[in-house]
Amino acid sequence: MIRTTELVDQIKTEAPRVQLVCEPLGIKTEKFVVEGDIGLSEAGVLSYAARRIEIAEAVNGDPNAEKQGLLGIERDGKTLRWRPGRKLTYAVWRPSFTRDEEYEAVVSCMRSATADWQSICGIEFEHVVAKDTDEGLQFGEVTFPVVRQQGGGSVVAMAFFPDQAVTERVVWAFDGFFDPNGPFSTVGVMRHELGHALGFRHEHIRPGAPEIFNPESLEGTVDLTEYDPKSVMHYVAEGVGDPQLQFTAFDRTGARLVYGGPHSEFFYAD
Repeated sequence: MIRTTELVDQIKTEAPRVQLVCEPLGIKTEKFVVEGDIGLSEAGVLSYAARRIEIAEAVNGDPNAEKQGLLGIERDGKTLRWRPGRKLTYAVWRPSFTRDEEYEAVVSCMRSATADWQSICGIEFEHVVAKDTDEGLQFGEVTFPVVRQQGGGSVVAMAFFPDQAVTERVVWAFDGFFDPNGPFSTVGVMRHELGHALGFRHEHIRPGAPEIFNPESLEGTVDLTEYDPKSVMHYVAEGVGDPQLQFTAFDRTGARLVYGGPHSEFFYAD
């Protein structure tokens, strides 16, 4: 099995890097991008690699062990998720956009993508519109801002996981997100990124997936359902993935198992 130091070296050598600069929010950093849209700081690479290998060793020690759901994140033997009843608030931060059309496109995509997640599981989002134009926005005033970042190269968008620091909870939209000839549904991209924000990993990093999404190693994955090549959390390549990034039956089942059924299924007593 690959060693932690080897995986760290692989990531630092092969992973693309993106510059994240948003001075009003105090962000000026470079990230290593793993799995296509997960950003790691220099210090974060080691813990990421160590955790991937720790999980791989646990799976190898009990190959018959299975959990239910999407490909999720485990912390201390438990599934990572937001606390029940927590409403996830967000702002589409207008000062980071140079064009009204791009801002409006992201507002629309987020409205659709959040509604889609709310329709399949017991999570709730709220767009705090007043914070969109707040030039003094501070981390923690909303659960996360959506920020426009110039550049990005092959990286279209990037998000975060629920247990990351408050200052790391940002959904980024790069140049490629706004490419009119891009291969993906922009609403689908936001559905995918919100999947990360809810605690779901990429489907294509499973051992059952084709080894076509380099430079990512397949070490350190946990199968939560059988492999689903059309999952909203799967990247697109020949024969796998869905450019629309729609939910599959496995996605719906996994999301419900982690977050319960959507609120629309219940009548809440006062």
